Formats: sequence, C-alpha cells, structure tokens
Amino acid sequence: MSVTEYINREAPDIEARKLGLIDTAKALTEKGYTLPDFQQAAFTPAQQLAFQNALTGIGAYEPFLQKASLSTDQATNLLTGATGAPTSSQIAAYSNPFQQQVIDTTLAELDKRAALQRNQLAGDAVRGGVFGGSRFGVAEAELAKGQQDARASALANLNLQNFQQAQQAALNQLERERAIGLGIGALGAQQASLGQQAQQFGQSDIQNLLGIGALQQQFDQSGLDLARQNQLQRIMQPYQQLGFYGDILQGAPTSSQVMSTMGFGGGGPSPIQAALGTGLGAFLGVGGLRRYGVV
Repeated sequence: MSVTEYINREAPDIEARKLGLIDTAKALTEKGYTLPDFQQAAFTPAQQLAFQNALTGIGAYEPFLQKASLSTDQATNLLTGATGAPTSSQIAAYSNPFQQQVIDTTLAELDKRAALQRNQLAGDAVRGGVFGGSRFGVAEAELAKGQQDARASALANLNLQNFQQAQQAALNQLERERAIGLGIGALGAQQASLGQQAQQFGQSDIQNLLGIGALQQQFDQSGLDLARQNQLQRIMQPYQQLGFYGDILQGAPTSSQVMSTMGFGGGGPSPIQAALGTGLGAFLGVGGLRRYGVV
C-alpha cells in the first residue's frame, strides 16, 4: 500500500538548533546544581563589646552602695549620740581641769582679805577702847559671817561658771556631731545616687553599642544575602539562557514543506503519523525523528 503524506517541517538549521537545545537541557538536568546555604552575619565588635560590658557591669554599683551603707551607719550613730541634752558625763568631760587650782587661789585671796579686815577691826577697837567688849564681839562675829558668805558665794560662782562653760562646750560638741552626722548621711545618699547613675550610664552605653552593632550586622547580612543572590544568579543563568533561547526558537518560522511517499503494510497509522499525533513533530521535525530512529 502506498501512502503519500505531506509533512510541514521546519527549516533544517532551526530543527538542528531545537535538537541541540534538547540535548543541552538534558545535560543540565542530569548535571543538577547545589543551592548555596544561607549565611548569618556574625556579631560585630560593637555588639561583642556591649555583651562584655553587660557581663562586667553586673553589680558595678555595689561598691557605691557599700560606701553609702557605711556612711549611713556612721551618720546614724552620730545623730543618735547627739540627740537631746548633754549628759553629766559629757559635761564633765569639758570641765576645767584646773578648776580646783582656781578655787584654791580665789579662797586664799579671800582669806587674805578677811585677815586684813579682822586686823583693821581689832585696831579700830583698840583705838576706840572697845577691844574685847561686847560691841567688838558683835562686830567681829558679823565680819566673820560676811567673810564666810563671801567665801561660799565665790566658791558657788566658780563652780557654776565652770559648769556652764562645760555644759556649753558639750552642747557645741553635740551640734558639731549632729552637723557631721547630717553631712555623712548626705554623703551616703550621694554615693548611692552615684552607684545608680553609674549603672544607668553603663546601660546607656550598652544600648548605644547594641544599636550601632545592629546596623553594622544588618549591613554585613545584606552583603551575605547579596553574595548568595549573585551565586544563585550564576547557577540559574544557563537555565535562563536556555529558556530564552527556546522562546526564540518557538517563534521561528516553518516555511518549507517536504512530501514523503512511503509504503507500509497493514492499515494502521505510520510511525510518522504516530509521532505527529503526539505533537513531537511540531517541535522536533523530521530531523528529530531521524535522530531517534523513527525515519
């Protein structure tokens, strides 16, 4: 049986290029490719310094708090001891250590004056002819009483003056201790505040370092991502070129026609008809069928 078929085939050079494109695609598929791994940017020096400062800065405020605690204890002791009026022992501590010498000197001077007064009284009595009489006795007794009163008054005044001076000195000392206690207490508060400020300043430095480090790390990460993207681009470039080339060949014109007459036995479709029925003829053409042993 003789069959005449008209096959619409592509130009030989286009057909050869398409077959070469298939071989290239097959080779690329068999070769395969390995995608590059994602990479993470390492911590920057600024971030590492921030981590180090955070670790070493833990408890950095404690020395300030310890000093503040000691100052507070000292202030409390001073203020507690300086509360209220001075005690007798505190007053005695400021008593004039030469008080007795002052008393003895003063009383000796009074006794000397008293002796002069008695001698004067006796002389007057002798000159008046009343020495040894009752009037002389009364005058002598009054003089003696006055001398004793003067002696007692002088002694009392000396002791009172010494007490008042010692008392005032003790009061002044308490005031000084209270002032010192308040000053030390204020110092303790300042030390505690310094510890808090040091901690805050340290945390501020850490945050600044972390912020700067994060920007640097983001920049480093973008560089790693760009390098991976470039590597992916190089890997996919042959496939992209193959697809671009295939799109061009798909639009190539099919202008030539070839008539082929062949004889076959039986009534089934010929191998060419089968190939064209699957659509391979439209892509491969007769040249492709010959390559794969169909014609």
